Amino acid sequence: MKRKQFVVCGLGKFGTSIAVSLTNAGYDVLAIDEDEDRVQELANIATHTIRADTTDVEAMRALGVKEFDIGIGATR
Repeated sequence: MKRKQFVVCGLGKFGTSIAVSLTNAGYDVLAIDEDEDRVQELANIATHTIRADTTDVEAMRALGVKEFDIGIGATR
């Protein structure tokens, strides 16, 4: 059975907590934020991390977020 794949948009306290919890539970997680420092904090934790503007529809399409099973918007 394929593992669920999550995308977490926004890596403030809430988004980071969700991304870490999901990763620790064994799920594949793509963590996205505009802030490079926040992205780097999760680089060795989440399955994938990327710096991008989550309000940019074309950027989200390019990242293939629609291919993920579940998306979580944790932006401010």
